[in-house]
Amino acid sequence: MNDAKILLSALLHDLGKVLERTKEYRSQDLPLEFQKVEYAHPKFSAFFLNTLLKQKEDLSPFLKENLTEEVIELVLNHHDPKNDYGLIIQIADWLSSSEREEDESQKDLYLTIPLHNPFYKIDESTRGFYYKLSSLEKSEDLFPKKDDVKITQINYQNLTKDFLRSFPKVNDIEQLLTLMEYYFSQVPAQTTGFIADISIYDHARITGAIAHALYKDYQNQRITSKDLIEIREDLRSKEKNYSPLLDKPLFTLISGDLSGIQSFIFNVSSERAGRMLKGKSVFLDLLSRYSAKFILENNNFTKANAIYIGGGNFDLLLSFIEDQKLEELREFISENIFKLTGEDLYLAIEWIHLSINDLFNFFDKRQELINKLDERKRRKFSELKNFYDLILYPKEENVGESEYCIICGKRMAKEIKEGERLCKTCNSFVELTNSLKRAKFLIEKKSSFEGVPQTWNEFFEKLGYKLDFIKEMKSTGYNNEKIYLLEEVIIKDNFIPHGFLLGSYTIEESDFESIAKKNIENGYGDQKLAYLKMDADNMGNIFKKLADEEKTKERLSLTRYGVLSRRIELFFGKIVMEKIKNNDKIYPVFVGGDDLFIIGTYEKINELALKIREEFKRYTGDSKVFSLSSGLYYLPDNFPLIRGASLVENALEKAKQFKYPEEEKPKKDKICVEDEVLTYREFKEAKEIAKDIADKITKKTKEDKASRAVITKIENSLKGFNPLLEQSLKGKISPPAIWRFKYYLRLYPDIAERLSDIILENVLRKGEDKIRNPRLILVATKIAKMKTRKSRGDENNER
Repeated sequence: MNDAKILLSALLHDLGKVLERTKEYRSQDLPLEFQKVEYAHPKFSAFFLNTLLKQKEDLSPFLKENLTEEVIELVLNHHDPKNDYGLIIQIADWLSSSEREEDESQKDLYLTIPLHNPFYKIDESTRGFYYKLSSLEKSEDLFPKKDDVKITQINYQNLTKDFLRSFPKVNDIEQLLTLMEYYFSQVPAQTTGFIADISIYDHARITGAIAHALYKDYQNQRITSKDLIEIREDLRSKEKNYSPLLDKPLFTLISGDLSGIQSFIFNVSSERAGRMLKGKSVFLDLLSRYSAKFILENNNFTKANAIYIGGGNFDLLLSFIEDQKLEELREFISENIFKLTGEDLYLAIEWIHLSINDLFNFFDKRQELINKLDERKRRKFSELKNFYDLILYPKEENVGESEYCIICGKRMAKEIKEGERLCKTCNSFVELTNSLKRAKFLIEKKSSFEGVPQTWNEFFEKLGYKLDFIKEMKSTGYNNEKIYLLEEVIIKDNFIPHGFLLGSYTIEESDFESIAKKNIENGYGDQKLAYLKMDADNMGNIFKKLADEEKTKERLSLTRYGVLSRRIELFFGKIVMEKIKNNDKIYPVFVGGDDLFIIGTYEKINELALKIREEFKRYTGDSKVFSLSSGLYYLPDNFPLIRGASLVENALEKAKQFKYPEEEKPKKDKICVEDEVLTYREFKEAKEIAKDIADKITKKTKEDKASRAVITKIENSLKGFNPLLEQSLKGKISPPAIWRFKYYLRLYPDIAERLSDIILENVLRKGEDKIRNPRLILVATKIAKMKTRKSRGDENNER
């Protein structure tokens, strides 16, 4: 037995459920030794693997070595294990699902029930929304549908056929995880006796993580054969379990949290921002990702034990690891981050040891770990024993007054081009940005670096990884490399990537001035950029609610934490990215995890803010709990980037904290446009009013064409609009007051009619989605001013 074999057994133990649902296989046709097993799905799992073993010449080197009779036996008997390794798989299976044996009496339901969305655990109103049985290729399939999802054996046959065709080419655990994620993320793991809201992929990966950790504990003699039997009996018992073994630390939960992001990314002048901003952003994503990988691989674990990686954070579940070893790994990472970026960036890394009982109290233990991370961030770099020596680094540089880098101002620089001096570090981020233009793949291979890292790639080589971004793959020559697919989720042409890197990696246009100029059409438009930051609301409270359920129903929420985190990441990393990539009007600073920050033309960004929020509602089953808050600012293209980032961050926070007088707590789900907090419906109205105003001013014919004075007139109409709006919210309406208001705007009847309609709709509309903020008019006129400003050339011609 080895690590790969225990992982293969754990990851594939439920594969037979998919095969069984195709109805293409019958138990009586299986070998006699398989027929003796009670449950159907282990028979089919083992049958598939046994069939592959007989065709060994068609298998990858990895499968030839590790797909053995021993693995097949573990898979076949995972409900009735015959040895210690089988007990490890069974215990991990139970802990991952917190369910016992599946009731297979409801055969028809077992075959036809679709995967339920996971959001109902937080918001009951989303109950009854299901996913189509499909791969992850088409974004529309990731949106749950209400009650009308039908599944047949043909759906299973088509999905399984594609999976089985690719499986023999799997050459390591990462590729297997990618293959299973792609094909089995929408396949329910269990369909009888409870709501089928966990996919086979999610169940398998958490089972694999727990099994591998327990296997390592067993290898290290932290648990024995006798212990495994006792643990199983304790878990099987329906009484409260207080066995000392269930309280023995067997796992290590390790988390990382990156801080200093804003100052690191945005401390660069706007005229140079586009040239290196994307490089810095991608570096941060890779920093947390490869620091997690460094910790995993230095403890002989794989990506299977990464519960979550994204948004500058990671959570890893390993076996019991001695503190000293983790302290050494943390110090190594921190020291090299400091050498590359100085005090700007800090990756706080902390851990706690967990018992089996702690896994049933996962969210409370995770909160304990978050508290440790917060304390670590207050003492950043305190883990470095040579900290004071590093402060004086680099000692060998004698930098003259005019020899500092014009970007960071910290290091000796050389002249890249006339008048531009960049240090090696800053120039490497410029080069990284250039390499990301239209890149499609990340190539990783093992490497080493002995010196002090001065560039982004030297830093990762110090961790042991050489990374390259490429536009096209060569047909051959990637024997020892790992290949990750950027911004896409697809498996085709017999190519299995080692993972899907979701989020924003590539760019179309790196010059902010060029993007801003795209606002100008037909001689009208303002050379401003829109800064948009969006963030998923209430994620802390959402996980707390899962924790409360975990306590009351004695369920393990580790799997649900992984499922929910991954679904949110899929929204930002796939759904959002498909709406913004390959667009030269947008500069995606970062998109991933549960938030985004993008810069672009105001027309495109305004449209995106509304579309992304609309799609998020649909993605979460029209949930009232899951929502997005946004901050939005319009700024000149040469505005200092760090100030712009700060302004939009403050606007986002203002949107999150806003509450109406009658509210005890903020309900969020709002957008703050500079200083004005609006609902998304109010912002949509403002956007449409702005369009009406702009259309009148920019008409080509002089008939019906208005001057920009209309904007001031509409701004002044706020005095009359405000009391009308307040009355409408109370269900009252004053026709004479509306007539006077419309008379005031008599020269602009279309706009007067639109504003009057808002008043009438408020009176007639039931529910909360009413217009409450009259200052949407000021947002509308702000947008209209930008849309109707004459470009400089046209202004000169008029003179």
